[in-house]
Amino acid sequence: MFIKKIIATLSAILIVCSLNFCEAAKKIVAVLPLENVSGYDAEKVAEIMTEQLLVAIYSSGNYTVVERTQLGAILREQGFQNIAVDPSQAVKLGKLSGAHYSLVGKVTFASVEDNPTAAAVEQIAGLLDLGNLGNMVGQHVNKFKGKIALEYRLVDNTTGEIILAGTVEGAKSGSSVGDAFNRACKNAAENFLKQLDNVNPFRARVAAVNGNDIYIDQGSQAGLRNGETLLVVREGSPIVVNGKIVAMKQNEIGKIKVVEVNTDYAVCRAQSSSTILKGDVVKRS
Repeated sequence: MFIKKIIATLSAILIVCSLNFCEAAKKIVAVLPLENVSGYDAEKVAEIMTEQLLVAIYSSGNYTVVERTQLGAILREQGFQNIAVDPSQAVKLGKLSGAHYSLVGKVTFASVEDNPTAAAVEQIAGLLDLGNLGNMVGQHVNKFKGKIALEYRLVDNTTGEIILAGTVEGAKSGSSVGDAFNRACKNAAENFLKQLDNVNPFRARVAAVNGNDIYIDQGSQAGLRNGETLLVVREGSPIVVNGKIVAMKQNEIGKIKVVEVNTDYAVCRAQSSSTILKGDVVKRS
């Protein structure tokens, strides 16, 4: 009976571990409070940009994020200051939150202006004397355009090294000042996500092709999500520099869409007529 209990306990532990393995495989990012040096609406700019970064990183499915409330509690307890300019404090805060990476940064530019496209539409409608038709067209053109620029650094909390740094920008139009600015922040967050993917780039191989079904050898464990569109390339001849092979030439074959995701493999469907073969390389476009 005692042995059976031990076996049952071990089985339960293994089940819990297997359920959490996929989540544990994802890197955890702590998005620390941003600094706003743009001079535009200092109270809200950094907060909106921070929130859009959190949403973009989490929604990607490739990373998990530390809750803002958890970070806020640690900030209050530890009394951190100047996080945006002090990588050592970012590392310490990141470690306390359990994150692999800490993202620090500052908003260097922000603005919302009249959308020149909307003004041009109104002017043309007036010149052509379109009346109600002109008003109807004008209602579908956003009147404001938001712009934002974010300077950031991504710090590895284990080594303290800055593994990614740069500037991303966002620009979008909206129906109101707030709408335009939120959309611009979202656009900047999406552009940052493209750069973040370079830290842990997704790469897979076509394992098998069965009719319309294309099987690749990576799944949710690698952060893959159902509905994603991936790029398929075929490796060609090697690129040699100073007598050493530094890379392989890659020829783009086409794109595939993920229709079923499992832990360690996924099923995709071709989005083009090109022939995809076993062994082709799959990556995010």
